[in-house]
Amino acid sequence: MAWEIDAKTKIIALVGDPIEHSLTPIIQNAALKRLGANVRNIAFKVPKGFLCDVVKGFKVAGVLGLMVTIPHKEEAFKLADERDSFAELMGSANLLVFKDGKVIAYSTDGYAASRSLKEAGVDIRNKKVAIIGTGGAGRALAFQFALDGAQELLLFNRTVERAKKLRNELKRNLGFSAVQVFTNDLNLMRSQLINCDLLVNATSVGMHPNENETPVPAEALHRNLVVFDIVYNPVQTRLLREAKHKGCKTVDGVPMLVYTNEKAIELCLEVKVSNELVSLMLRTCYKELKRRL
Repeated sequence: MAWEIDAKTKIIALVGDPIEHSLTPIIQNAALKRLGANVRNIAFKVPKGFLCDVVKGFKVAGVLGLMVTIPHKEEAFKLADERDSFAELMGSANLLVFKDGKVIAYSTDGYAASRSLKEAGVDIRNKKVAIIGTGGAGRALAFQFALDGAQELLLFNRTVERAKKLRNELKRNLGFSAVQVFTNDLNLMRSQLINCDLLVNATSVGMHPNENETPVPAEALHRNLVVFDIVYNPVQTRLLREAKHKGCKTVDGVPMLVYTNEKAIELCLEVKVSNELVSLMLRTCYKELKRRL
């Protein structure tokens, strides 16, 4: 049977600004088609300040859920009737599910990052972790790594006040106080990373079309460092290429993107996503990124 849209087709929406670059509709629709679900993922460009109107309209229209990206994650959290525990910790959400007349908020970035590392054979427990960037993604990863048993977190950010705010939240919300804060000073990075086990780029530095940029100088890397870059386009960022050259184990950003899609399908459709479907989404994403080169 052809995979057609009809009057019974349900929607999982993706909203953000910008949104045109997103791979989520391609990744998720491949899985929905394999599932045989009469559901589609469709992206909508929604400027800042309009999310409330969109949520009201989608809720009435019978949309299953709303995947949320920049700049709406904090507003999404505020618009929810209920929230999962991780969203409560974060004060932000990247997924809203419409169920029984309620809007339920979830934060799945931490899960997606943690699973990416576990699947790559990286154990966070008792590790010293450096995170570059303390925006939405960096905050999610910091909370998740603290929950996963990290020994210490080193937070690097252009504005140190924002990193200090995150440090205070980690202490207040989790009782996790093993946190150091630094500016993105190259000399500081060189001196601090030498003792770290894991480096995570949680910024957009190195993303297409600025592939020649890197958040960390190559000379600050060492072979005992695991390097995880959440940027997925290009798959092999300059940071990952230079890390490989140094002999580091590397983890790219595609699995994290895919695992957020996995959770959206599970929570919106109330189904269990199989490993076969996850593999399909991973292959679809890598194939699409290669096509866009």
